Amino acid sequence: MGGGRLASQYGTCAGKAALARETSAGGWQVKVHDPTNRSAGHDGWVLLGTQRATLEAACAATGFTYRR
Repeated sequence: MGGGRLASQYGTCAGKAALARETSAGGWQVKVHDPTNRSAGHDGWVLLGTQRATLEAACAATGFTYRR
C-alpha cells in the first residue's frame, strides 16, 4: 500500500461477488453485487459497510471473505 495507493480486495459475501476497498488511510468499505436488491444502485452494487478501521474489521462486520 505504499506510494499513496489505496488497497482493494475482491471476494464474496453471502455467495455474491463483493469488493472491499480502502477509501482513505484507515477506512474500509464493503460493497456486494446484487442487482436484484432494491437497495442496489444503478450499477447493481449495494454498500454493506463503511469506515471500518481495518480490512479484518470490515470482514467481521459484513461477512466479506477473500482468498488470503
